[in-house]
Amino acid sequence: MDAHDLTLRRTIFESFAATGEPGAVEDVDGLRSLAARHVVVLDEEDRVVMAHPFAAHRDGARVESDGREWWGSCAWDAFGIVAALGLRDARVSAQGLTLEIRDGQVLGDAVFHVLVPAAHWWDDIAFT
Repeated sequence: MDAHDLTLRRTIFESFAATGEPGAVEDVDGLRSLAARHVVVLDEEDRVVMAHPFAAHRDGARVESDGREWWGSCAWDAFGIVAALGLRDARVSAQGLTLEIRDGQVLGDAVFHVLVPAAHWWDDIAFT
């Protein structure tokens, strides 16, 4: 990635971190460049749908902390959000399960299983 792509990437991730949304990005060529590198996923209108671990849709996993919320496509992404934002206390909800994180430790028990091998996640990243 060149400096322009890195700056655009940073802008998108900073917006997700601050607001839970990708923000408006007018640089369609830049977005397509990031999508080609699997940094973001775009919809048919070249809007950011995902910038892993963050998601602009509300179909996956939710992270709540300090009265704020962020979304990921799955539980794996939700815990990625917790790590990326350095959250010490949070609630992660996905597929009907909710786990608490207190002082950086996950409380309770859960198993996360992905049926699709990692090498094939990008074959259909919205499904995986």
